[in-house]
Amino acid sequence: MKPVMHKMTLSGLCLTILLSTGSLVQAAGPFFPRQTVYNFGGGYSPTAFYGYRGIYGGGYYGGYPGYYGGYYNDGSSLIRAQGQAQVDQSKAMINYQEANSKYIDNQKKLAETYVARQKALRESIHEKAEIDKELAQQKQAAIEAQKEKNLKLQESGLSPYYNAASSQDSETLNASQLNPATGEISWPESLMGPEYAESRQKLQELYSLKNSTGITSSLSQEINDEAVKMKSILRGQIKTMLPNDYLAARGFIEGLINMGKTSRTG
Repeated sequence: MKPVMHKMTLSGLCLTILLSTGSLVQAAGPFFPRQTVYNFGGGYSPTAFYGYRGIYGGGYYGGYPGYYGGYYNDGSSLIRAQGQAQVDQSKAMINYQEANSKYIDNQKKLAETYVARQKALRESIHEKAEIDKELAQQKQAAIEAQKEKNLKLQESGLSPYYNAASSQDSETLNASQLNPATGEISWPESLMGPEYAESRQKLQELYSLKNSTGITSSLSQEINDEAVKMKSILRGQIKTMLPNDYLAARGFIEGLINMGKTSRTG
């Protein structure tokens, strides 16, 4: 009896070990390494096919980046950024081309305006030169004609520059010729030549002094001396001046002499 019981005990122990070992067998394969296969009544547990760490979370469908909300990035953001950069660059190039075109157009207009102004200036200078030339010719022709007329009068015994109705002592200047408030002298054109410049300046200084301090004998004498010097210069131009111009210039100088005398208050 004891040997039989002993055999049955050993057999039961072996069976128990076998069943325990079989339930802990590790499944091995090329797709599911190190996964535990549980036997549920003749079938295999879903772990063998879907993974131990969650069916969709960490297994084949849930763990691979890029599928079903995982970590996979297909590069669309980078493509969009590159596309936007190209658009921005194209806009910048268009803006640059437009700005450059406007700059070139403005420079062209400036150049055209400058050329037009220079042309107009040259034409104006040329036109003025022609007018001045014509006026000079007319003046010279009048001088030559007057010279011839004066020569004929001299040959007949008459002087074209003698004005019997004009007295040197009675010549005066009006307010437009000599300003009584300031002493400023308005010179006739016939006395505006460079040969009269020194005398004009000296007489103006004397009359400005007369206006501020009053007339004195010494000041009157200086006015007389400078006016006589101017009259001498005028006499040297008698042959090249028209009679009316000469007589008007001489009368103006005589008026300066008379207005500067001590017996006059103006």
